[in-house]
Amino acid sequence: MISFAAPWVLGGLLAASLPMLLHLFARRDPPTVVFPATRYLQESTRQHLRRLTLQHWLLLLVRTLLIVVLVLAAAGPTRPRAGVIGHAPTALVIVLDNSLSSGAVSAGVPVLTALRAAAREVLAAARPDDDLWLFTADGVPHRGDAAALSLLVDSLEPSPRRLDLGVAVSRAREILAASPKLGGVLVVSDLQASAVSQILGSGPLVVARPEDPAIANVGIAGLSAGPQPWLADGGGGRVTVLGTGTAGKSAPITVRVADRPPKQQLLSSGGSATVSVSTPPVGWWILRAELDPDELRGDDIWVSVVRVAPPARAAWSDADKYLAAAAEVLATNRRLVRGSEITVGALGTGASVVFPPADAASLGALNRGLEARGSAWRFGSLVGSSALTDSGGVVGGGRERVTKRYQLIPAGSGRTGVLATVGGDPWIVRSGRIVLVGSRMEPEWTSLPVSARFMSFIDAVVNRLARGEVALLDGRPGEAVLLPDLVTAVSVNGKTTMIEGGSAYRPYQLGVHFLLAGRDTVGALSVNPDPRESNLERASDATIRDAWHGAEIVTPARAVQSAFAVGARGDLRGPLLWLALMFGLAEIGLASSRRRAA
Repeated sequence: MISFAAPWVLGGLLAASLPMLLHLFARRDPPTVVFPATRYLQESTRQHLRRLTLQHWLLLLVRTLLIVVLVLAAAGPTRPRAGVIGHAPTALVIVLDNSLSSGAVSAGVPVLTALRAAAREVLAAARPDDDLWLFTADGVPHRGDAAALSLLVDSLEPSPRRLDLGVAVSRAREILAASPKLGGVLVVSDLQASAVSQILGSGPLVVARPEDPAIANVGIAGLSAGPQPWLADGGGGRVTVLGTGTAGKSAPITVRVADRPPKQQLLSSGGSATVSVSTPPVGWWILRAELDPDELRGDDIWVSVVRVAPPARAAWSDADKYLAAAAEVLATNRRLVRGSEITVGALGTGASVVFPPADAASLGALNRGLEARGSAWRFGSLVGSSALTDSGGVVGGGRERVTKRYQLIPAGSGRTGVLATVGGDPWIVRSGRIVLVGSRMEPEWTSLPVSARFMSFIDAVVNRLARGEVALLDGRPGEAVLLPDLVTAVSVNGKTTMIEGGSAYRPYQLGVHFLLAGRDTVGALSVNPDPRESNLERASDATIRDAWHGAEIVTPARAVQSAFAVGARGDLRGPLLWLALMFGLAEIGLASSRRRAA
């Protein structure tokens, strides 16, 4: 079926009646006077008039058709592409996958090289009136002409960011929905199985899949430095390794911290192991694990952060049996020693971890003591509703149920110092050298005392929070991480960026991002690749069609042929303009002949 890019122009077909009107108005019937001497010419004149009449109607027909063809061409007619040369003005979004996995080397050539070549060929076939976008792992749809986007394609390198293809196609369809032109989406990707997700929207979709098989690969999927801080007797990094097509294969892994001698160990794909290393001096240090280079270099390095410090010297009351039992276990494991550096459970003269008192009548005196110490927080009214903690960074990586808690009320208008929340309300806060917890460490108040995470929670509160350290976080490139609200800046590779505390921070650079509060380092964010990038297994055609209904799957060589056919329309303006030229030449010839005959 023929359709039109500008159907309103078809109103110009009314102009096709002009030649008819002009011919009718120009027609004159002179009076007939027959002279006897000219009767012998009547027969020859009659034949001549028949020829003129035929030319007259042919000229009328050619002029009418010329106007009709010109109007139709101006309306931008299109029809199904089969048999039509060229393509109609098209809106095309090219999703070019330059995520980390595209850096894998196949037959000595990075996968991204072939993907870039396919995208360039498609852009070379574009027309000036096409609307073009390029969507890459940076998540930003870049709009431009074919030349500008080709330059961008040439500059692309494997990105540490992960590209969810389902999300990318859904966003591409949102872009096309706002375009008046017919069009579709072209996906040029290595088609990692883990990157193929469900899509939203509708419209033509072409998928250019690689023809070579998946590449075998081993990569690091995790590095844990264990409980923090490390003590003087050393520590270790627990490394996890994943891979594709490498079952049972072992790879040598090297772990080092600071400038200490590295330690090596063989690790099987799909396994994990702890590699012990010697401890550096007191301070913040980078722990680094590295595999020997293979086909995908981007996942062979992983970093974490180690905080080295002596165990906290703390005082606690044996009356709080759950707290006392946890403190004794930590003391047995040399994570805690008796001393006066930190008071745990009550408000002391120095650094303190304060839980609500067992006797509610003592709450007023406790609040007055907090005010005298300059704390920006107070205990408020008792809340009896049950809820879960909102974030697990402070509570050992999980969510715990809180049955009873006191509201924590800021003395001013702000909420600086919130470390953990319950139902959106502050539950653990820090002000200066004082940490307040809204619940007592008893099963009637929270599930923490009977949880496997209780020991790590008390360890973190005493050895980290009470000393000023607030967060040891993990992140992925480009993904938002909520930072503690007392953080004022982030430093990575010697470059410091000021931020607003409590805001979402998006790291785009791999490595360790140190969190600063003024001049003090209060935590760190370790940014590493998404572990799913190490699995180079490719989605099958059946998987793609199941997730992306109606997708046309082609080889990169056929991407050019299919890219601009996603709208299934071809441009008829060219053939119509050639037809108009022929009608114009015919009109000139007929008009000249008619004048000579007249």
